[in-house]
Amino acid sequence: MLKRLLDRSVKERGSGAVKKCLRQLLAEENRNRLTLTIIANESLHKVPDKHRHGEVFVASRGNLDFTSQKAVLSSLRVVLTKLKNVLVRKSWKKVYLVPTGHPVLALQIKNLVYHVLRFDTVDLVYSGGQYYEIEIKRADFL
Repeated sequence: MLKRLLDRSVKERGSGAVKKCLRQLLAEENRNRLTLTIIANESLHKVPDKHRHGEVFVASRGNLDFTSQKAVLSSLRVVLTKLKNVLVRKSWKKVYLVPTGHPVLALQIKNLVYHVLRFDTVDLVYSGGQYYEIEIKRADFL
């Protein structure tokens, strides 16, 4: 089946066009291997697949313990330690952040990504029934 499809593509488009297309697919796959999407807190709202780039890491699920300062710090420490282990595992080239859950959680995740990787996240903002990818580089403001 695949061989027939490849032969047909070469016949219709030429070997150069097919090679170019295959190289582009491989390059995209390599980029995806070094792309991470962090979902700060997975709950009722599912992030559409088209906004789940590369590897997906769910930092937390459900409610965190925010009953006291000590509980907040403890909850954040657990989440951020797991995330740090993911961040140092590969040489990530791009990181997307879905800032769901408590704002403090999203802020701390964004801060950790910057301190570990030395680049900013691309943030997915949900508004009016759709997601927008927001990329702001700190260098633009310094």
